Amino acid sequence: MNAESDRAAALRGIGWMVLAAIGYSVNAGLVKQLSGALNPMETVFWRTVVGVAFLLPWMMARKGGGAGFPMQRLPLFLLRGVLTYLAMLTTYYALAHIAIADVQALQFTMPLFSILAVVMVLHERAGTGTWIACFVGFAGTLVILRPGFAVISLAALAAIASAGFYSVSNLVIKMLARTEDTTTITLYGNVIMLPLALLPLLFDWRWPGLASVPWIIALGVFTTLGQWALARAISSADARVVWPFDFLRLPFTVVIGYVMFSQLPGPWTWVGAVLIFGSAYYVIRREATAK
Repeated sequence: MNAESDRAAALRGIGWMVLAAIGYSVNAGLVKQLSGALNPMETVFWRTVVGVAFLLPWMMARKGGGAGFPMQRLPLFLLRGVLTYLAMLTTYYALAHIAIADVQALQFTMPLFSILAVVMVLHERAGTGTWIACFVGFAGTLVILRPGFAVISLAALAAIASAGFYSVSNLVIKMLARTEDTTTITLYGNVIMLPLALLPLLFDWRWPGLASVPWIIALGVFTTLGQWALARAISSADARVVWPFDFLRLPFTVVIGYVMFSQLPGPWTWVGAVLIFGSAYYVIRREATAK
């Protein structure tokens, strides 16, 4: 019975992770679609507005009409909001200027940045194998960027920076999760992001065109559902089982990039992505085994 229940839990986790990969892939296509009408700062702001509007009624229903803000965790909530804003801003900038498959491939470095964050912030030790995997992963990044053979664009660097921001943000989320539930963390993260995203727009405010509104709503909904599916996947089964299916984001975004924008990644993107993913999976597996 235990084997059967473990298998069922694994299948549920895999299913949620596949849905998360689809959600994030569609999200990337929507951001790129909006990049012709909105700049990255505007896209982040309107996506956040939709996210809050989507989550707030759900939160109020769960809390019976409202709940006080956990002020004792305010510094962590603020830090998470700033990091997520910077991560989204750099991601959306990258998606506006380079192929979405290249952005996704470069963002597979997130687990590697997470190891660096844990070592530097929490002062945990990493084994020799983990460090070798990190070097292999960053070598995969260089394969995609090919310095000396191709011009390294600011957008590619933004994609790598976004992986770093998301990694530290995920570390903060783990710290918040000790006392707060996922819905609370997600909602308050969006609420804190709202003024951050609004401030730069006040100096050059413009309303989005009516043609952009459906895309904005879809972006907010798909992003929120992708986050929710990811949380369900991680909570349903062992990380070693579900995380490899996150790699499906790359073929999914290749399809979306080709259908929507006639974009196809070059062979070096695939080679680099395999190196990055292989090293990231090794790190995740070692961490899960250690625990």
